[in-house]
Amino acid sequence: MYLDTTEITEFDLAWVANHAVLNNGVTIQTHLFEDRIMKMSDLRIGRGATMSTSSVVLYDSVISSGATLKSLSLLMKGEKLPAETRWQGIPSAFVSGEQ
Repeated sequence: MYLDTTEITEFDLAWVANHAVLNNGVTIQTHLFEDRIMKMSDLRIGRGATMSTSSVVLYDSVISSGATLKSLSLLMKGEKLPAETRWQGIPSAFVSGEQ
């Protein structure tokens, strides 16, 4: 695993597999305040997955094996990126791969 960020607030709620890459400025967001209520849950980043520079992933999300979240992108809560696909934008949208 390559980890070039310190933006993991509740490390016990984040599961990051071997060979995953979390580049500079990545944010692993395992909590949000919604309607003045703090909500927390886990998230998963699969084997060989890549989070590019300054991307953000919210809780209840999964980045499957080999999937890539491109730079300056946001993976919304509860979403799943299929294996070997590429996603980009705010919110993230499909770019390439077999969906």
